[in-house]
Amino acid sequence: MAATSVVVLDRGNNTTCTINLHGATVVSWRVNNQEQLFVSKQAVFDGKKAIRGGIPFVFPQFGPWNYGPQHGFARIVRWNLEKPPERLASGDIEAIFSLIDSDFTRAVWSYPFQLTYRLILREKELHSNIAVYNPSKESTFSFNLLLHTYFKVPDVRRCQITGLQGCTYLDKTTNEGALYQETRDVVTIGEWTDRIYQNTPHEHIITNVVSGRKMRIQKCNFPDTVIWNPWVEHAKEMNDFGDDEYPNMVCVESGHVSSPVILLPGMGFEASQILQVM
Repeated sequence: MAATSVVVLDRGNNTTCTINLHGATVVSWRVNNQEQLFVSKQAVFDGKKAIRGGIPFVFPQFGPWNYGPQHGFARIVRWNLEKPPERLASGDIEAIFSLIDSDFTRAVWSYPFQLTYRLILREKELHSNIAVYNPSKESTFSFNLLLHTYFKVPDVRRCQITGLQGCTYLDKTTNEGALYQETRDVVTIGEWTDRIYQNTPHEHIITNVVSGRKMRIQKCNFPDTVIWNPWVEHAKEMNDFGDDEYPNMVCVESGHVSSPVILLPGMGFEASQILQVM
């Protein structure tokens, strides 16, 4: 791909964040030269398919979609670099990306919209701020929004995820569509897992990520947390995911997906996430 397809935020001290303008997908986040995100060795960078790994941007639909591609179109279209990387007074690096409706998006979803995605790279943190605006004077639209974060881990079976005890969840590995309640104080993964936890707290911690460290996720206006790992059988079904890669990743995704956001004409919605290496 052309060099202009990728934007790098460099804070110094081997702490960087790389964003592919295809989907505004964060494809790398290194802290002290240690990669924190998982990207499949078989990920496709053809400017058409969603990139398998990193932090894909899910909008305006989560999951299968009658009108268009699974997980919406934001992760498969080219975004604009609204504001190139710039060093703030704090020493942190900021860049802003934007997406507005086009012939392509209106063919599947006939609404005008404006998305603004602001990333700030701090010493051990990656901040994501998202704004969705409805510029229409008459039409209301509804949408899902989710950051589909793939964390890199040495062995997913050794990870524990906090902050889900007592939450209800939809288990997408069954066809029932029934809601369950999480009784465990920490969630562990030892099989195919695909769950939408609802009304989750603002913070989760994942243990045993890179170098045995912990990862803190803090979220605002993202009421749902999706936990996903394809495990052996489903890894084999994806041609852009290595059969043996599933132990080295876990998706813990901040989203607004179990109920849509409804945006009236002239109104906006904001949500944010902070990832912190502890």
